[in-house]
Amino acid sequence: MTVHVNRKILIRRAGGPDRLELVDAPMPECAADEVIIRNEAVGVAFADVLIREGLYPGVPLPATPGYEAVGIVVSKGRAVDSVEIGARVAALTVHRGYARYVNVPAAWVVAVPPTLDSPTAASLVLNGLTAIQMLTRSVALPSTQSILIWGAAGGVGSILLDLARHFGVTAYGVASGARTEFVARKGGVPIDRSEGDVSETLKRYAPAGVDAVFDGVGGPNVAVSQRCLNEGGMVVMFGIQGGLVGGRRKWVHLIRSALASPRFTAFGVMKSNRGLKGYMVEPLARQFPDRYRSDLSAVLELAASGAIAPQLDEILPMSKVAEAHRRMNAGTHQGKIVLDPAH
Repeated sequence: MTVHVNRKILIRRAGGPDRLELVDAPMPECAADEVIIRNEAVGVAFADVLIREGLYPGVPLPATPGYEAVGIVVSKGRAVDSVEIGARVAALTVHRGYARYVNVPAAWVVAVPPTLDSPTAASLVLNGLTAIQMLTRSVALPSTQSILIWGAAGGVGSILLDLARHFGVTAYGVASGARTEFVARKGGVPIDRSEGDVSETLKRYAPAGVDAVFDGVGGPNVAVSQRCLNEGGMVVMFGIQGGLVGGRRKWVHLIRSALASPRFTAFGVMKSNRGLKGYMVEPLARQFPDRYRSDLSAVLELAASGAIAPQLDEILPMSKVAEAHRRMNAGTHQGKIVLDPAH
């Protein structure tokens, strides 16, 4: 009888990338409604950085990070009839994904198209799902005809550029340096943040503003995003990267960011004719699991057909997870970093 040992990443205490330990662990148990996946590719997400820093709600330490995974189903619970052993699937794991084997509710797995390789699929589970749900559910198509994307060369931003091109939406992408060229290659209009106030730069191209802004920075940046909107426009806030410095929590910076965040009154919001909406993938997926599966399947199929092309930065063995997080902290990556749990 073959006895498998699970290898996973463990964070015992909050801190920097050096807190990420590769450890041997028992195999996960499979509940009646779960499957066990032998992971082939695991995405590295900003949410994983928040987990490492002890800042992600609902995930106390010690914990194993890893928001998304792709692999082969090797076992399933007695109540599972929707997934077959041997199927290659993608799953939103939220945490526990940095492992060779992970147990996931069967309702959270989606088949991966055979022509799509596992690292590419892993780069789409969180980022692709976030992008397609924000563009098609947080705002309305086809009435949304122009958008502004912060961090347009990043994991979510680059997929938003692809989706905007696919749906015929004009996209303005905020980036700097050589990343502005990347935005242009993706079909977006680059907005170089080094030129000053993004809202003023945008006016050269869209004097009346855009229909929607996707803001993963948060804090005082939301006020800039609101200035980029036209009448009736919507800011969709999906991250708080502005609350960290170099990928690390700095309490003084977090407090300053909170104090500098815009304040709203009911009358002020009504008078502005502009909206602010939050987006967080996990609670939405839990409340609407059918939407989750449908939207994730849709984005995987779009990638398999070549309609969108997620940007892969690098594939690293799981033993180099600290290097992956150092790159996340420094912001030197372009696109998605993926871990290979088999090495």
